[in-house]
Amino acid sequence: MKKVVIAGGGFAGLNLAKKLSKDGSFDFTLVDINNYHFFPPLLYQVAASYIDRSNISYPLIKFFQNSRNVKFHLGGLRKVRLKENYIETESGFIDYDYLVLAMGTEVNYFGMGNIQNNALAMKTISDALTIRNHLLKMLEETSQEQSSSELNIIIAGG
Repeated sequence: MKKVVIAGGGFAGLNLAKKLSKDGSFDFTLVDINNYHFFPPLLYQVAASYIDRSNISYPLIKFFQNSRNVKFHLGGLRKVRLKENYIETESGFIDYDYLVLAMGTEVNYFGMGNIQNNALAMKTISDALTIRNHLLKMLEETSQEQSSSELNIIIAGG
């Protein structure tokens, strides 16, 4: 049986694994740095304290609990050894016949240095929680000040 490694449990990697898991001639290993899949369009609601992070995340292992040919490997991708047909993760090595890289994107500041150096990114659940905690702290500090100070929030991008 051919071994397929899919690096990335986002929309692309997850949908590929779900679709191809019906093909019994392959064994799949889904690799991700997180043990959950999340819905990025709702990150702003986590950052704004409208919803909890559990509302936009779902354990990756549950997607495949009834699939015999799909395994989940928790670990960030460190190296790809193309000639040797294996990858190195934070938690081990996985050999493959076919490798799919579906690790998503990075934050792009489009060359705006001030934003890159001073902004809080919102790409992951951890980022959204950092923003939420920062906003709550700033609101608390502003409410405790004696003067009629204002809190300015600038949003770049969208």
